[in-house]
Amino acid sequence: MNILIGLLIVVEILVSVLLTLIILVQPSKSGGGLGGALGGGGMSEQLFGARTGNVLTKATIVFASVFLINTIALAVLYSRDSQYSVPALPPAPGMAAQVDTETQPDVATPVETATEEAAATTAESATEEVEAAE
Repeated sequence: MNILIGLLIVVEILVSVLLTLIILVQPSKSGGGLGGALGGGGMSEQLFGARTGNVLTKATIVFASVFLINTIALAVLYSRDSQYSVPALPPAPGMAAQVDTETQPDVATPVETATEEAAATTAESATEEVEAAE
């Protein structure tokens, strides 16, 4: 599996470099761009012939498709391999953690504990007020 992932990463790098170069060589609509800057407007025509636009457009589509399929394949392979998965993070400070009730049935959350303490305090003060009034 690691050999396949390594091979796909190499293909990803090569395709991305070639795709970048093909896009840069293409002439822009205004006639400028890197193709014009490196050797004039006819540089790509000298390299690839008179129908350069069609060839470069088709090559861009092919390399973009290979790049997309290769990226999806890498994502699927990385997600299936547990070695590359992201570990579960602990809850952020101040956030209540989820409690598994099967393994820890008698654990109270801080909200329940605070509510019980407030209710006990209120009951005690009410009892004291009644005793003081008598």
